[in-house]
Amino acid sequence: MKTSPGDFTPQAEAYARARPPYPADLVTLLVKVLEMEPATAVAEIGAGTGIFTRLLTAHPLALTAIEPNVEMRRMASSDDWNGVRWQDGTFEETGLADDSQRWLIAAQAFHWAKPETALPELWRTLRPNGFFTVLWNNRDNDSSPVLTWTRQLIEEMVPNFDEGYRNHPWSEVLTSTGHFDHPFELTVPHKVPMSRARYLDLWRSHNLLNAAAGPERMKAFLNEVESRLADTESIDVPYLCRSWTVCAKA
Repeated sequence: MKTSPGDFTPQAEAYARARPPYPADLVTLLVKVLEMEPATAVAEIGAGTGIFTRLLTAHPLALTAIEPNVEMRRMASSDDWNGVRWQDGTFEETGLADDSQRWLIAAQAFHWAKPETALPELWRTLRPNGFFTVLWNNRDNDSSPVLTWTRQLIEEMVPNFDEGYRNHPWSEVLTSTGHFDHPFELTVPHKVPMSRARYLDLWRSHNLLNAAAGPERMKAFLNEVESRLADTESIDVPYLCRSWTVCAKA
């Protein structure tokens, strides 16, 4: 199946199997810094299969998980979510009521949004002085020989692949429409141990890479990675989890 940018249907199962968790310490720190009291209304947008949602359930929040892709929601639906409400929606059309949320979160997702449309919509759903947080698990390529040669292999085999969103000036993007201010950033490093099979699934789950490579080049890339890891049972994959948070103007 050919992959379209933004449509995770072909990658949903690999995504659920392989994508890394986020550092729980970062979630706990954000909950504390933003003073999220028990039963506070919080919504995660672009929740995918619920990897970040699961961390939020460790805190007594009133959670809504919004995910537009049916297959991604299906991957999540098999779990017991302890009161989390799942619904269809996007950054541009959340389906949330006016002034209904204290905190909105987008984990590994806001690069798919159109900020000029999404930010006013998010502001609409937030209570005055509510918060919006975006975060990404960025692979720390320079700290891992495996990540280093994997990145080099991608550059050789899929030269049109672009993951530049990871270097966007997100504080500027999030305040660009005038609906949010007071940005601040947090970064937490962490490592995720992966089997060889999971590492291969990690790349199978990558929507942008699949779309840029196409089925034949993607197959060749995965075969080469598997060949190079033939004698490797496990890999510690280092990440820098980076978050940006802004406050909704009253």
